[in-house]
Amino acid sequence: MTMQEASMRWSEREEAHLFGCDGGDGIFGRTFRALARISFTLVLACGCAHAGTLFVSAGAAAGGNGSEQSPFNSLAAAEQASAPGDEIVVLPSPLSVPPLDGGIALKPHQKLTGRGPSVTDGATLTKAPRITNTSAATNSGDAVELADYTEVTNLVIVNSYRGGIYGSDVTEVKVHGNNLSGTNTSCTPGFFVMFPGNIPLLPNGWAAIMADEDKGAASLWVWNNDIHDGACNDGIDIRATGTAEVMARVESNNIAHLAQGPKMRSLLGIGMQTRDTAVLTVESDHNSETYIGSPDADCEGLFTNQTGGSLTWNINHNTFAHGIGGLSCNGGEFYVGDGAAKTNIYISHSTFEDDPGDMLEEVNAGIGSTMNVTLEDVTVRHVTFAQKLPPEPKFSKPNTLDNLGRCMDMGSWGHENVSNFRMIDSHFSDCAGDGIGTTVKGADIALPPSLGFGTKDINFGDAAGDSISMDVEDSTIMGTEQDALHFMNQTAMRVLTIRVEDSQLGDAKGPAIIAFDQNGSTEQAEIDLGGKETDSAGANCFIGAANLAAEVTGYDVVAKSNWWGAAEGPLPAKIASTDGRLDLTPVLRVPPRVCKDSK
Repeated sequence: MTMQEASMRWSEREEAHLFGCDGGDGIFGRTFRALARISFTLVLACGCAHAGTLFVSAGAAAGGNGSEQSPFNSLAAAEQASAPGDEIVVLPSPLSVPPLDGGIALKPHQKLTGRGPSVTDGATLTKAPRITNTSAATNSGDAVELADYTEVTNLVIVNSYRGGIYGSDVTEVKVHGNNLSGTNTSCTPGFFVMFPGNIPLLPNGWAAIMADEDKGAASLWVWNNDIHDGACNDGIDIRATGTAEVMARVESNNIAHLAQGPKMRSLLGIGMQTRDTAVLTVESDHNSETYIGSPDADCEGLFTNQTGGSLTWNINHNTFAHGIGGLSCNGGEFYVGDGAAKTNIYISHSTFEDDPGDMLEEVNAGIGSTMNVTLEDVTVRHVTFAQKLPPEPKFSKPNTLDNLGRCMDMGSWGHENVSNFRMIDSHFSDCAGDGIGTTVKGADIALPPSLGFGTKDINFGDAAGDSISMDVEDSTIMGTEQDALHFMNQTAMRVLTIRVEDSQLGDAKGPAIIAFDQNGSTEQAEIDLGGKETDSAGANCFIGAANLAAEVTGYDVVAKSNWWGAAEGPLPAKIASTDGRLDLTPVLRVPPRVCKDSK
């Protein structure tokens, strides 16, 4: 089975499970973990040795022949003299010498190497293999233009006019061990975030490392690069369109201190995009995105955007910290903007902390799209907000969709979509809004004229026929300014499945610890916090409510065998039910293993 087939089959099986067609338990996590173990050991298939080696140095005299003793003194000379399969070596020069300028377009099977010590290990260098491209006259301003079966390593790339390293429809490339700073001095737009109606609403600055794939199969390796100190560039972006089938490994990259350009409306640490029927499969491990953003920026540590196609992203040991921006700044946003896309996101052993907007977002505004997001051993903490929010109402205000300071925001806005979220052995704390806040509703938002689209509105959909599942296991959600868990439905849903077990939710300063509200309708609803099914143990700890412990409107909720802070269960004044039923008995008489003292 190919990874593409496994990904699609995973989505189909989870959709069947959501609608009660799968008799197993835990397929959401187990299947993805099996998928995640599929190895990226497909080595570059060129199988050819480098035909020759050419040398180039910023400090060399004119008239060199490309040997190590008499190197070229320009990238243009090295490019012109080279042949497919050659290795081009950039010799280190003192930092007082200007970098090699003009950029270089590689030929198939070439390797571009910076000589000398590692440029990414943090050591202070007095000499370095430095290059740039300060003009759009060659390679559109990119410092390095990739070709099929090429490799770029150990270069210092500074202040390029557009990208640092860029490839378009390249087959099997390696980019590793490079140090890139100050790229995209021209502030050229690159990645556009696509919204309903295929509107390219939010431009991002051209990424320091970027690949565009539109057809055929491609394998991309991007690892151990330092991307830092940029005024108008994303970090790493991969875009798959048309009929492309892309496999990428993005590992051990450090991305820091990037600011949103003055004409840009978004900033991505690492961004992935699919459109049309493209398939993008990504393995990530040990990446970091820190100090991403600038005042009022729409900054994103990790980001996906789809208007079609399939995206599977396995994210392990990721570190996001210190987002800088406005209320739309996120540690990770996963967004289907249109079309019948498929999204599979699995995040494990990762931390996200200190951000001024929703920390994580799963937003489905597609038409018949399926999104699956799993967190396992993920810590989210210290989500801030520009101002203190009033107590959250049962239902969101008109055209209010997200950006409410939540640790996890889940929005379903489109039409006949399926959105699944699973939280395993994970921990949320110090959330400015909800711990998990979920909204199912339609929206039609007028665009401000300043965006350049006239008075056109964006129709995000009516959310009719949408289906949601949420599963929280062995986790904690503590210290929220609003609710620990709040689900809101304002449309005609198809299926709702919520399950919480062996978890602690509490110290909520908002209206309730847990709340389930609808003023729409749901064809099939199952909210099980314990005891509805024979294998549903409950054993949750709901403690430390500033106001209500539980609130229900329009749903029947089963919450048996839980601890409410006292052997007799919650006080009647701590429970509210309107046009629904909340079944709490029997309650636990002693705290379960997950329960710790409230703050």
